[in-house]
Amino acid sequence: MRGFLVILLYLAAMAAAIHALRRRPARRTAREPAAWLAAAALAVHAAWLAGIVRTHGGFALALADSASLLGWVIGAGGLVALFVRGFRGIAAILLGLAALLASGTGSLPQIREFPAPDWPLAGHMLLAMSAAGIFALAAVLALVLIVQDAGLRSRRPAPWLAMLPPIESLERALFLTIATGLAALSVAILAGFLFVTDLFAQHLAHKTALGLTAWLIFAVLLAGHWRFGWRGRRAATYTLTGFGILLLAYFGSKFVLEILLGRTWG
Repeated sequence: MRGFLVILLYLAAMAAAIHALRRRPARRTAREPAAWLAAAALAVHAAWLAGIVRTHGGFALALADSASLLGWVIGAGGLVALFVRGFRGIAAILLGLAALLASGTGSLPQIREFPAPDWPLAGHMLLAMSAAGIFALAAVLALVLIVQDAGLRSRRPAPWLAMLPPIESLERALFLTIATGLAALSVAILAGFLFVTDLFAQHLAHKTALGLTAWLIFAVLLAGHWRFGWRGRRAATYTLTGFGILLLAYFGSKFVLEILLGRTWG
């Protein structure tokens, strides 16, 4: 029942955001229903995930539940986007994606033994998942940037392009999101080196290597943007590549450990 309510609230918030897009000029009252619905969805979603954590006696989530946590971060980004001028179309996309990821919560069977990590390690895991969620936001912005750029280059731009923010605003949001995600990922990696004693053990070595590779890609992108003015499709390509590697590092590892090997770690 709680899962149905979460999905319903996210979808209602998405619909309200789309409806608000048609109201011009944009007014505060137009976004209030979407914002309240999104906030309610996030609150119920958080309570749902907290209940799963309590069930297992510690901060340990199965594969589908980790994807749901990623969806919560994306939904939070959608709520923030509702209050940024011109970003209600982006907010609608993010809220719909949050509903999709939340729908899988609890869908995969839990493995028999689910160890509860200590709180420093739990903090590392939460930071890593938060970073992944922030980079998921960046990946959505990168995809929209590519689509918008292609649409504007066509001879007859599609009418729906008017629902998206200007490319300059989209790029600023993209690099701000990447910088935030890189900061979270940096702290998560540092915490991993401090609190994970077997960070380069066989079952974690590929996760560590891929995570560091993703960090390097995003760091190079930010340096290139600030030093050489990288933007547009190049920035979007770097973003999607880094996010793909980060997804492989975390969710690929969890799939192999939990689904194929029947083990768990984080």
